[in-house]
Amino acid sequence: MNTSISRRILAFDVRARRFGFAVFERPAELLDWGVKSFRLGVNAVKIPAWQKVAALLSEFRPSIVVIRESPARESAWLAGMIMTLAKERNVAVRMVSASALQKRFPGHGANKHGIAVALSVRFPELADRVPPRRKPWQSEDYRMSIFDAAALGFGYIGCENTLD
Repeated sequence: MNTSISRRILAFDVRARRFGFAVFERPAELLDWGVKSFRLGVNAVKIPAWQKVAALLSEFRPSIVVIRESPARESAWLAGMIMTLAKERNVAVRMVSASALQKRFPGHGANKHGIAVALSVRFPELADRVPPRRKPWQSEDYRMSIFDAAALGFGYIGCENTLD
């Protein structure tokens, strides 16, 4: 097996109607990122979520898939589907808790925007995708899923990689 493939991590930020993803190769090289949507109704997306996940697993052939522990009830079905597809391909699945993730970002973990800014400094290719700071009455920007997935993947890689 190619050693670069065996060191690849695919992190998912699972939401009710979309997921963000980030692909890392150790030691902390960001290969790809994005958001995949699967809306319903008038603007329905034709490709189902499982096909989008399967395509990412096939394209990047990760050795580990990382998902946030205890996803919201609306997105638990998607997290379960990702775990099933990963296990079918003999890919290890790791769950990361929110508290463990905050420990990986000391000084930046006060809010998501702070972590997003810190990640954009570490990975300049993400800098133009940092959403503006959210006001209390605003919905979260869809691009925040990219940073949530990147935080999961980068946090999983380990504390030898710092954001300072």
